[in-house]
Amino acid sequence: MKKTKIKDILSYEFFSNLDISNDKSKLAYTRVKGNFEKNKYDSNIWIYLTKTGETYPITDDGNSSIYTFDKDSNLIFKAKSNDEKDSFKKVTDHGIGREIFSIKKDVASIKWLKDDLFLVKASDKKSKKEKAKDEKNKYFKKLDTLPFYVNGGGYLDYRPSAYYFYDSKKDQLSKIIDSNFDKEINLFSLNDDFTKAIFSKTNYDENKVMGLKEDLILLDINSKEEKTLIKNEFSYYRAEFLDDKIIFVATNMEKGGVNEDAFIYSCDFDGNYKKISDDDFDMDFGNSLGTDARYGEGKTFAKANDKLYFISTEKESTKLYSIDIKGDLFLEIDDEVEDFTIKDEDIYYFSMDKNTMAELKKNKEEKILIANKVQSNVSSIKTFEFESNGDILKGFVLLPTDFDENKKYPTILSIHGGPKTEFSDIFHHEHQVFANDGYIIIYTNPHGSSGNGVKFSDIRGKYGDIDYDDLMRFTDLAIEKFPQIDANKMGVYGGSYGGFMTNWIIGNTDRFKAACSQRSISNWTSFNGVSDIGYYFASDQTNGDIWNSFDNIWDQSPIKYADKVKTPTLFIHSDCDYRCPLEQGLQMYSKIKLNGVESKMFVFHGENHELSRSGKPHARLKRLKEIKKWFDGHLK
Repeated sequence: MKKTKIKDILSYEFFSNLDISNDKSKLAYTRVKGNFEKNKYDSNIWIYLTKTGETYPITDDGNSSIYTFDKDSNLIFKAKSNDEKDSFKKVTDHGIGREIFSIKKDVASIKWLKDDLFLVKASDKKSKKEKAKDEKNKYFKKLDTLPFYVNGGGYLDYRPSAYYFYDSKKDQLSKIIDSNFDKEINLFSLNDDFTKAIFSKTNYDENKVMGLKEDLILLDINSKEEKTLIKNEFSYYRAEFLDDKIIFVATNMEKGGVNEDAFIYSCDFDGNYKKISDDDFDMDFGNSLGTDARYGEGKTFAKANDKLYFISTEKESTKLYSIDIKGDLFLEIDDEVEDFTIKDEDIYYFSMDKNTMAELKKNKEEKILIANKVQSNVSSIKTFEFESNGDILKGFVLLPTDFDENKKYPTILSIHGGPKTEFSDIFHHEHQVFANDGYIIIYTNPHGSSGNGVKFSDIRGKYGDIDYDDLMRFTDLAIEKFPQIDANKMGVYGGSYGGFMTNWIIGNTDRFKAACSQRSISNWTSFNGVSDIGYYFASDQTNGDIWNSFDNIWDQSPIKYADKVKTPTLFIHSDCDYRCPLEQGLQMYSKIKLNGVESKMFVFHGENHELSRSGKPHARLKRLKEIKKWFDGHLK
């Protein structure tokens, strides 16, 4: 079998957006694949027939991702969008289908409810006058809110949208509720007879600064009467109607700050709530396993069978749980779950493994319904447990493809982002690229990572302290357990929080012969105010601010120690990264240059914080080529 190469990222197919038809005969999902010629990703809708196992494409335009099944289990998808309307087609069998209705809005989502009724989220089409005004004023941008931009979305213009009922038989659009700056809706759910809705509303102060906690509001659909159930107490992940109550997942951020895990609550229609998940069910909601072999959206929550189903990251795995309104918790799928859909007792889900992309499975069966195996040699991963700072951590050691226990190998310590994400043993393309070229890759999940509860993930005021100890202890133990690691030819790299830790490490030790810092934080003092999350994340995570406790925030800034750096370091950053802005990388790069130490920086135009995971194909390949070239030059 061939070795994993950098360009293999173009051959992978990423599965996501799983949905099931009313009669359970069909599944719909998207397949995304890199298009090097057009420097984009093509997204098309596919159908899987549950009775025969046949799977086939519905679209081939490379731009399809919005769809739903109707009452007769036919697929309805957004086929075309122009200045006047969005057109939708229906597919009854194979083929591209026929147009059945159009909506004179920009449709962001559509969901079948019953009969000919759909739930639609949409915004108004821009008029010629509005477009002319945008073109005329494109040379400036007014900022009067916090945040003022968001990574991957650019400067915020708070374009109004709304939720609608759409009757396809009558071709009638009926507004349910507006979402705009004064009432920005973040989640929206209907009860079973569509007479009530529950939603959360963002809170801004009088100076247009966004708060971190929201209001939970009950809406009577017919009267349009709104009732605030819980005001400014939680940040909400999800809210749904169950029986005659509301179940919601939320965090009050009182134990672990903005990175705190959430808990599950029940609430009546008068706003009386109680926690129904156990105190010891202290897990991370959603899939926080890091990989560069994923593209597209996967759901975290779904309501079915009078229960709320959800994905939770637990240790180094993602599992599917359900909970009812009484708080009875059930482990539904003890597997690595990427996305799922449910109808009656059937659960279909996408799952990744050590040598696969997302593959389709059903219930707890071992059978793979749609295979998606990596068509290259996948190196083996060894693990070991170790104690550090009072907790048991797991270490991962990815060995070279043609591993010889009698040889020494250059080795790279890889550090994940977050910090509240984690590594596992699922397929990771760039790790395999290095392993297939004769490197050992070592990685672990230090304190601050997800999957181990609030106490473990809370490193506020401890950046560069407890986590640095974990990483150095792990590195020492890996060398001890695997004598094939060449301790004289070691590198370190990571992105985001991993870039922060790379910056920190090179300022506090010379043990690594080369480093690569990507989309990093280097200076908490200047991160405040320039990142889309900087105005709250910096002070929350450092337990300090530059006006009242400067030393706290400065002592945890890698730039403070940059004058000690002797390690040749490559910097990778994007000029549209609004999460860890470009100046963070530039500061470290400049100081290392002034130290007289070899350093190089690549700035990727038009890319954002997600470069390594969803950057355009040209930039994504260039990034990995330059990282490999850097380590080859210093470790081989």
